[in-house]
Amino acid sequence: MRIAIVGSGFAGSILARLLRVQGHDVVLLERGRHPRFAIGESSTPLAAICLERLAARYDQPDLHALAAHGRWIRDLPDLGVGLKRGFTFFGHERDRPFGAGDTDVRLLVAASPNDAIADAHWVRADVDRYLVDRAVEVGVEYHDVVTLDDADRGASGWDLRGTCDGARFATAADIVIDATGPSAVVARRAGARDALEHIRLRTSAVYAHLRGVGDFVADARDRGVPLPEGPYPDERAAVHHLIEEGWLWVLPFDHGVVSAGFVTELDADVPASPEARWTALLDAYPSLAAQFGGAETLQPFTVLPQLQHRLDRAAGDRWAALPHTFTFVSPMFSTGIAWSLVAVERLAMAFEGATGVADVLPALSQYARLLEQEANHVTGLIEGAYAARGSFPVFAEYAMVYFAAASFAEASQRLIDAPSGGGAWAWEGFLGATDPVTVRLVTEAAAGAEVARQTPDTAPQYADDIRRLLEPRNVAGLADPNRLRLYPVDLEALVDAAPLLGLSDDTIRAALPRLRGSTSG
Repeated sequence: MRIAIVGSGFAGSILARLLRVQGHDVVLLERGRHPRFAIGESSTPLAAICLERLAARYDQPDLHALAAHGRWIRDLPDLGVGLKRGFTFFGHERDRPFGAGDTDVRLLVAASPNDAIADAHWVRADVDRYLVDRAVEVGVEYHDVVTLDDADRGASGWDLRGTCDGARFATAADIVIDATGPSAVVARRAGARDALEHIRLRTSAVYAHLRGVGDFVADARDRGVPLPEGPYPDERAAVHHLIEEGWLWVLPFDHGVVSAGFVTELDADVPASPEARWTALLDAYPSLAAQFGGAETLQPFTVLPQLQHRLDRAAGDRWAALPHTFTFVSPMFSTGIAWSLVAVERLAMAFEGATGVADVLPALSQYARLLEQEANHVTGLIEGAYAARGSFPVFAEYAMVYFAAASFAEASQRLIDAPSGGGAWAWEGFLGATDPVTVRLVTEAAAGAEVARQTPDTAPQYADDIRRLLEPRNVAGLADPNRLRLYPVDLEALVDAAPLLGLSDDTIRAALPRLRGSTSG
């Protein structure tokens, strides 16, 4: 079959390569030109598992290298990367230095026990360009600076017409994959409509890459803020600074550049212009102003007026959309790369052995149903975090919900060959979206967070409620008050939780080496 993929971010380019390796005729179209700046840079253990499965299934060892920081710097040293040991959260009060009030406003959750198998922050300009080059090497037909004026679907397939670097351009395809993000160029031509009513959250963002960013934790300790050593250096992580208006992400790369961006709710009182918004938000939080005061921006600040979007369908007759085209809620918890990769895995599997469109359509219908279920689940999970955000203690308890869902999914996929119902892990719901226990956990925890934030006296009871809700899915020793909100990777907690995974003590101990980066299933 001839398959057109519109959009050459990392997901579109990986999918193009895998489909070409299967023997399909693949054309990859890009509206810009690589290298190009992009955000969506923070990977997670679930993304690593997916990359490792793809590498093994399709004999693409470089994807295995992308899955862990140590392998990346050994095998792909020319690609920009950052060490991500886990997730770090700090709480701030407006107009006060960090730690000047409540000092119990810090949460660290490790995602790896050491640097070698840690997750990575991706310098997307490098990674996306590299993945396009690898797709071309295996025979993918690639065109950039493409503007599609028409995308018409007929009985025999798609006709795509427009310009390529200023010249007229046309191509045909049996099936089209839309990887264009919020513009949803193909999906909208196929009849997909906006369905933003499924998302209550409304936020915007201002962001850039910067150099010369200060050491937040060292400055806090110099001022006498009591910050005991955690399971990893606080800032070698996806760092979240929670503020009154929203939150700030900080993602450090190994070469001294930092990706940073404020996410603010639309009703926040912030300036419209990018530089003024950035400056006003920094000025309101003295410790952040000190960290970024001497930093140099490497490109102008960008404002996205609204982050959220959603379509009413993720696939249809002869087309499918990748997750970021179908919907986006928030960069909170770094769900984007992992969800995109599992969608790539599903679509690659759907095309295996297919000789005609009819062979693929049932899988595309299943794909669409699953993405809709996952979108609702991820939306509820993230909106719960925003409901809790106004109180750091409540937020810290609620965050355990995400980490329980993620760690249970990771442990299952690492240690168990296949889902209990058979099939492949790729077709299980992302972050437990098809697991009634996890879905109920998210729903009840989110509802409780709203109440606990508004009535602080109920916060201790909320902490007890979270521990109870987590019990069926807590394989990581989470919500333990003795941890003082500093959570290492705890293999003994995982062993103790073996029954939750349907494993015996001996079986789980024998399987633990699989946590180091080999997979099956």
